Amino acid sequence: MAAREESGGAEALPKMVCVPAFPMAGIPASRRLEFAVFRNGAPLGRHAVAFSERDGALVVDIAVDYTVKFGPITFFRYKLRGRETWINGALASAYARTDSNGTREFMRVERDGEALIVEGSKTRCARLPQNCLVATHWNIAQLDGPMINPQDGSLLRFSVEALGLSKLVDAAGAARVARRYALKGVNPLELWYEDSGAWVGLRAKAFDGSVISYTPTPL
Repeated sequence: MAAREESGGAEALPKMVCVPAFPMAGIPASRRLEFAVFRNGAPLGRHAVAFSERDGALVVDIAVDYTVKFGPITFFRYKLRGRETWINGALASAYARTDSNGTREFMRVERDGEALIVEGSKTRCARLPQNCLVATHWNIAQLDGPMINPQDGSLLRFSVEALGLSKLVDAAGAARVARRYALKGVNPLELWYEDSGAWVGLRAKAFDGSVISYTPTPL
């Protein structure tokens, strides 16, 4: 399968919020998740997830933007735009395009019966079991199986440890309690989810050793 360029909606998150209630955990009433992203405590960018409906399918659009500056000089930019389509509670397709400081990568997933066909800038037509999900983090079910890297299509394997309840503070200073999980592997990270399944936090180490943290933005 050759890489194909996608067009349209993933470049800008949809503003529509009046959509049906989907029978899946993790989708907030606002139909949107948004995080302020920090690097070693300094603002780095934002990560947003928007949920909408199209012809009876759940469409999930993901937008990630990071910028590292020193004064007026930009040292690093990262941009990811992706989309997942879910039908009857199952992942039907997904794609993402990434520009990491000028290096362009992609990922594409298509369902084929009981399997997922994955291709990407680091994967060539891999056939994976249907319990694999794209590591976009909004869906807590991703903790139950291997994950697909949205940047390049590679397979991510983690051992998951539940660390119990933990307190988080959102961008408005309000505290909330969520369940914390440690994902241990080549690129370890921690994720927080509320009892509803809503994703509310992330912490990870970047390639340069800096600490990346997500603070939820009230909507």
